[in-house]
Amino acid sequence: MCELFASPVAAQTATPDFSALEKVVLEELKETNTPGAAVAIVSGDRVIYAKGFGLANVETGAQVSPDMLFRLGSTTKMFTGAALVTLAAQGKIKLDEPIGTYVKSLTPKLARITTHQLISNSGGVADFQAPFISNDDESLARMALGWKDDAVFAEPGQVYSYSSPGFWLAGHVIEAVTGKPYADAMNELVFQPLGMTRTTLRPLVAMTYPLSQGHQVNG
Repeated sequence: MCELFASPVAAQTATPDFSALEKVVLEELKETNTPGAAVAIVSGDRVIYAKGFGLANVETGAQVSPDMLFRLGSTTKMFTGAALVTLAAQGKIKLDEPIGTYVKSLTPKLARITTHQLISNSGGVADFQAPFISNDDESLARMALGWKDDAVFAEPGQVYSYSSPGFWLAGHVIEAVTGKPYADAMNELVFQPLGMTRTTLRPLVAMTYPLSQGHQVNG
């Protein structure tokens, strides 16, 4: 399993009055019992506002800074889709081709799903918890190649059903096509071209930057 970390970049000098925005942010944090957040506003190619609010760690009392990294969770899915569309534009993959063309040793039901169906949540792949949590480079392949036909609950292309496992499989398609670990392929295909130099799928790299901690609400 890989997690994506990203941060807003340092703000340029901003002249507008953002007091109304800041009021809304503080009210939202209080209403949702959220410890902290970082907010950035981009105009054109400039960051015109960036500010941290609240706590990055309730145990240590560390404050959120505007350049702090946050886990983006399922936002990673849109980046996975962008990487696959990029590979298609490069002529390295066909989005409507069965993924069995690129990933060998899949079960027949999984092999016939297309990449387009995976990234549009229409592949018929069930939504289930990961059997293990791992950030090593082999984790996506280990999961995807270990699934049986019962991972598919509907005919591909027939129903829309949100599926995190479908995107794990899409991530492994990226690995199979590029011959690189998912984290490295995403860096080359998406993050670096977009100038996202502080975005990473590697927790050990993320830990070298200011990093917010995840929290759960008890009660």
